[in-house]
Amino acid sequence: MNETRIALALARSRTVRSALVAALAAIVVLPVIAAAAITGLLAQQEEAGCASAGTVEQPAGAGSLGGGRYAEPLQLVPGRWYEVGATAYGGPGDPSSGSYGAIPDPAQSYLPAHPDTYAELSVLQINPANHGTFTFADADALGRLPYMSALRVAHEGRSALLFKRDIGYGQGPGQVIANGQPYRLDLWWQAARTLGVSKSAVQIALAPATGSAGTLHALPEATEGASGPECPLGESGGSVPLPLTPGSRTRILPSGLAAAGEQAPEAVKQMVAAGNRLYGTAYLYGGAHGTSLDTLQGAYDCSSAVSYLLHWGGVLGTGALNSTELESYGRPGPGRWVTIYANAAHTFIYTAGLRFDTVEDPAYDSGPNSGRPGARWRVSPTVPAWAAWTVRHPAGL
Repeated sequence: MNETRIALALARSRTVRSALVAALAAIVVLPVIAAAAITGLLAQQEEAGCASAGTVEQPAGAGSLGGGRYAEPLQLVPGRWYEVGATAYGGPGDPSSGSYGAIPDPAQSYLPAHPDTYAELSVLQINPANHGTFTFADADALGRLPYMSALRVAHEGRSALLFKRDIGYGQGPGQVIANGQPYRLDLWWQAARTLGVSKSAVQIALAPATGSAGTLHALPEATEGASGPECPLGESGGSVPLPLTPGSRTRILPSGLAAAGEQAPEAVKQMVAAGNRLYGTAYLYGGAHGTSLDTLQGAYDCSSAVSYLLHWGGVLGTGALNSTELESYGRPGPGRWVTIYANAAHTFIYTAGLRFDTVEDPAYDSGPNSGRPGARWRVSPTVPAWAAWTVRHPAGL
């Protein structure tokens, strides 16, 4: 803590800060890159087995069936994981597939705008599309899921939440994975690339119907589908890691991510999702300043991290504020939902009761992110009192 106080005291001097920026660019950047690589490696190790952990149900495999089928349609049971085949379609390598899905909702049908898309396939032995007779009923490899049904798809330590916006034809008899399962879903090429899927065995589970999954990409909590993997998602593919929890308060999960309260305002939910996206980014003094908050950067400092959450909550523009500017941001005093603590040297934010901070202090902090540097959710019984803070909140929150 003495070292922290000395560093903060030095940081209060604008002259010192200006002189340090150039030195930090040379001294800090390379270590941060190395630290980021180590963090990424540790994250991979932490997530290792994500796509294979727990019990995976083995549904009926390939085989000669009546009605022109070579496999049984799979009826997914909520809370269970299944290993099935997945393929990829669309994009530069498959231009014949086009850019529009079969979903009738025009707001959802243009797939480049919705890369978190999968298509349910058919298990018929012939391709009815060749005869112009393909219908929604033909695509029943997953039991004819309704459009916008959400699936968690896991593969080789990665996980994504995908939505059904399309239908298609499978690979035909004999095209199965090692356990005899046919290819039951086709992933839009951007989602497939994020997960590393070409023609692959993947684990899938139904995501719970929360009523907000289509807009907020809500994920099951750790207690839901506990037999399968719980993986933080990246920003690529449009996926936003936002688990929901009963009530209105933000709650930290064992993974280190946070779950937003189902009854919290949408702005708070979006801030929680934004904080989850920053999980694993490196700390860098001056990081993400001078860039658009619309774009996820590799490193953040305290004020740019707070600014990122405010921006995605719809209460700040695209430019990050520094900690001094945050001392006069919004309205004075604590907010009902969001409270910012700032001084000339440091800042952090509470969203519905949970602190998001780049500083981890063993004297205050516990929980799954204890001892981990960078912008993360922190668990502490009280507001850190190692400095004096100006307390502000966004108007209306």
